[in-house]
Amino acid sequence: MCEKIDLRVKKTYIALYRSFEKLSKTKDFGDITVNEICDNAMVSKGTFYKHFTDKYDFLSFLIKHVFEDYINKAFKNAVSDNLCEYYKSFFLSLIDILEANKHSFKPADNSLAMGIALSHMVSAYYKLSEPLQKALSENERLNRFTAEYLSVLLILIIFNFAGGKSYNTDEIKLSISVLLEKLFG
Repeated sequence: MCEKIDLRVKKTYIALYRSFEKLSKTKDFGDITVNEICDNAMVSKGTFYKHFTDKYDFLSFLIKHVFEDYINKAFKNAVSDNLCEYYKSFFLSLIDILEANKHSFKPADNSLAMGIALSHMVSAYYKLSEPLQKALSENERLNRFTAEYLSVLLILIIFNFAGGKSYNTDEIKLSISVLLEKLFG
């Protein structure tokens, strides 16, 4: 979840995350209190408030780090010199990661979570466009369009998973593969 931080702080963040994840399976975000998060995590309120201003600040922190973790794992799986294959492996890996972790939060709370996740999309946009910047620098308009298209695709995938909708991941993967082949083909 967090890199380059004190081990005690990291343990505190993990305990708070696990507590929140457990509570969010049975309660709406609005009904969860800082006291409950801290009690379940066995972390004092003073420690919580040393790191976060309120539960919304904590949720933003949590979504940012979980989202970054998922994106970074997907990028690690994206290895190819062919741009189409690179992005295909990224998106297919991201879908697998999201599918494996879809149980983490209740869909009822996801309008707030999705709003916060959108605020963290900028870093994902730059990571997505980086290989395009190197490979397509001679055609700036195509480069911008492709990066924006891939970013919108990323947002749609995350919204579908966060919305708790029932879908067939194999169909989504096939659709993404076909779209990427047409985009880069």
